[in-house]
Amino acid sequence: MSVDKRAYWVWLQHALGAGSSKPNRIFENYRTPEDFFSAGIRGWRLEGYFTQKELEKLESYSPADAEALIEYSEKIGQSVVTRESEHYPELLRQIHNPPCALYVRGTLPDFHKTPAISIVGTRKATVTGRAAARSFAFELVRNGAVVVSGGALGIDTAAHQGALQAGGKTVCVLGCGIDYNYLMGNASLREAVSLNGAVISEYPPGTPAVNSNFPVRNRIISGLSLGTLVVEAAGKCGSLITADYALEQGRDVFSVPGGIYSPVSKGVNNLIKAGAKPVSMASEILEEYPAYFSGVGNRPVPGGSAVFLEPPQPEVPDRTEKAPVDLGGFSEDAAALYRALSDSPVHISELARKTGIPAPRLLTAVTELELADKIRSRSGRRYSLPD
Repeated sequence: MSVDKRAYWVWLQHALGAGSSKPNRIFENYRTPEDFFSAGIRGWRLEGYFTQKELEKLESYSPADAEALIEYSEKIGQSVVTRESEHYPELLRQIHNPPCALYVRGTLPDFHKTPAISIVGTRKATVTGRAAARSFAFELVRNGAVVVSGGALGIDTAAHQGALQAGGKTVCVLGCGIDYNYLMGNASLREAVSLNGAVISEYPPGTPAVNSNFPVRNRIISGLSLGTLVVEAAGKCGSLITADYALEQGRDVFSVPGGIYSPVSKGVNNLIKAGAKPVSMASEILEEYPAYFSGVGNRPVPGGSAVFLEPPQPEVPDRTEKAPVDLGGFSEDAAALYRALSDSPVHISELARKTGIPAPRLLTAVTELELADKIRSRSGRRYSLPD
């Protein structure tokens, strides 16, 4: 009897732990996790980059054990989505260390048709901060976005509430097992989210909410999203970690400015000093993505329905009409990026999809072409051929 192919991804994630980037190294030499499993302990040792603890977990926990976990997860109402699934979010697949498997309660939105903006901030939010998060979420959803947050108290809760009040979809990313008794005061909110989107985690059922899980979890919040909005953050907090992840992943960061004497404004104001776009309404976020959203603004949408444009598929320009360009001196990534450019500005996420190049490498290729004056940077992280 064959083993569920998802079990090999769950087996790999169990052995290497949440947030590991080692699967990327594995897939430089192996086509699938099943191929890697077949190599056995001798092959794993030959790779040379696994710790003894990881090797022991690879050997002691089997795909059959993982398959039993999948069956249990589904029995308690959680589906298991792995990186080879068509339902796995494409933007998340592009980050440096995407989860091998996600546990999902509810239904993952189609992020290609309804792209996401994440909203994060302090648990100790002010009344003003909570109102701002709720308003931003409401308007983002009304204009066609999915709102992603972490299900915590304060700003996260307000963001989920705003999305639900707008009648749209929202995704809650947890740093523990979905079934774990985490913030039981928010249990009804998570249930509402699962009925109008999804509650997800890379941690299997029963995993407790230990502090070390949440910074690792934050890369998923930003990784699902075109951009991350930070509403109220002290000098050091988890939402700033999410903003850092967003920058590493080549995503946008937005920040709601705060009063200079407010203890929950230092972090957001520092983000603005570092280059985050200050915003006071949803339209200032949505205008950065004209290929994805239209009819944007902090105003009611006619009929209460979302207005959304599917991202256009840019055509590769006819090079026979242009002087040939010698790409021999460029890296393979830079050459592939140049060939994907057109005279019309194209968003970085669409270029990543078109070239198949992960976002961090793609940004390096952008820099290489910029230095050679072979690419033009436009507003909203869009790029085109030189004028």
